[in-house]
Amino acid sequence: MATDVQRVSLSPTPNLPPPVWFVVGWQVLLGLGTLFIALQVAQIERIFNLPSFVQLFVGGVIAAFGVASLASALLMARGQSAGRVLAIGLDFIAAALLLFYLFHLLGIFNGIDQLATGLYRNAIALWGIAIGYGVMMIGRRFDEDSRPGFIIERIGIALILLSIIAILLIPVWDVNNPLSGLLLTGFGSLISGLLRLDSLAVVGLIAAAVASLLILLRLGLLFGETVSDRDTWQGWLFLMPNFINFALFFAGPLLLSFYLSFTDYNPVQQSPANFIGLDNYAQILSLSFATVVAGASASGLLAPQHLEMGRIALGANQLVIGGSDPLFWRALGNTLYYCTMLLLLSIPTALGLAMLLNSKIPGMKFFRAVFFIPSVAAVVGVALIWQWLYDPSIGYINYALNPIYTTINNLFSTDASPPNWLTDDGILMFSVVVMAAWQIIGFNTVIFLAGLQGVPRELLEASTVDGAGRWTRIRKIILPLLGPTTFFVTITTLIAGLQAFSEPYALIQDTNPTNAKLTAVYYLYNQGFRSFSMGYASAIAWALFIVIFVITIVQFRLSRSNQAYVD
Repeated sequence: MATDVQRVSLSPTPNLPPPVWFVVGWQVLLGLGTLFIALQVAQIERIFNLPSFVQLFVGGVIAAFGVASLASALLMARGQSAGRVLAIGLDFIAAALLLFYLFHLLGIFNGIDQLATGLYRNAIALWGIAIGYGVMMIGRRFDEDSRPGFIIERIGIALILLSIIAILLIPVWDVNNPLSGLLLTGFGSLISGLLRLDSLAVVGLIAAAVASLLILLRLGLLFGETVSDRDTWQGWLFLMPNFINFALFFAGPLLLSFYLSFTDYNPVQQSPANFIGLDNYAQILSLSFATVVAGASASGLLAPQHLEMGRIALGANQLVIGGSDPLFWRALGNTLYYCTMLLLLSIPTALGLAMLLNSKIPGMKFFRAVFFIPSVAAVVGVALIWQWLYDPSIGYINYALNPIYTTINNLFSTDASPPNWLTDDGILMFSVVVMAAWQIIGFNTVIFLAGLQGVPRELLEASTVDGAGRWTRIRKIILPLLGPTTFFVTITTLIAGLQAFSEPYALIQDTNPTNAKLTAVYYLYNQGFRSFSMGYASAIAWALFIVIFVITIVQFRLSRSNQAYVD
């Protein structure tokens, strides 16, 4: 394709066309505006009572964006390609952030909730979309030039459009707000919001950023861009949304929590957070020990502010173990118990189901889907079902156990009764593990099934010819070749167990006065979002991370003995 664009001279003062000067001016404006915002952030007295370090860090990041924008303007003014590439990335980020800010000004995020409410109230109209789609697919089954097929397809499209219009226009009567179901009324508020001065200013900035980006995309030849250069910056541009998401919602909070773990930050208190060093970690991990005569009190023998957590018999004496935070150690012990039981209940069961599903039994595809359904079900919905199953009065589990207990009582003259699954401390965590194992078995089964299908059929056939029985084939061939799969399933299940929170939180009512339901993450949640000790909760999170990291490293070391994995 012919073009009048000429390459820029690499002299200190190149002859730039007017569009490039527009981009340079926009980058200068963007840089100065961003630096102004950074100064405003630095002048804010406090941000959510966070330490001043956090405020300086946020301002520094914003200022770095502004400096990069000014640098890109300078480089482009000198005709250097690096300035163009840098400006493309900055314009992309600026346009995305400005668009989100515009959504905030217009109340789009709150409008999403209203839209969901309106869809719920007009849900009957959604059937029209489903019916219209079915009619449209029927029409497409006719020949391409068929007149009846064309008509049926257009009828289906019309049904879909009419259903969408009905969802937007048909009001649902509400005593307090007669037009609450009229979703079209939201468009009126949207238009009025766009006419505000602040919204118009943001729209203008978005238009400038998009225009600058479009100009830069067309000026590759002007800056001497090669095909390799274009492929490189385009690849980074496609990755940028993921980088932004990673920085805003993972890396940033991760660094913030690490810093807060060395402070006494409490968002409810008016006083700012103070840097206290390793005090939080000392409180979490501090233990003390004392030896007493069996049954004697350990009062005054443990370190100050340490409470007794347990005793170990040493002949006629007892070793008393005390901790500065006994609940953390109780929660950690519950978590380790939870992980151990989860591994024992889910992995062997999943392996057995995978071997069964790998056989040539009719209906295996159906059973594979059925076993996997619990893995994609919401934890809250699953917990509601299991609460009903565990109910001591109307639950199916105790209903099935009642005849067994009645028989035992009659035979041995006892007065035993089925357990109270969700109130008895001795069985409470086991009840949670059973539900969690039931939910994770489907996922582990699919992973094991993939590993089984990768076992060479020739080896199994050759071993059968050599006289190896089924158990020998499993022990000598299948299990060793499933080493990498077993390692992956073990690691993922173990990490899921160490991070257990949703299961005990959803299954066990908060009215339970015991601490038997506490897992490490549950205890972290209580400290951070109930006691509002964010600094201490952050320290617990990093302590738990270290535990998970160490266990994972140990498992990686142990897995090196598996030659199939090493290869």
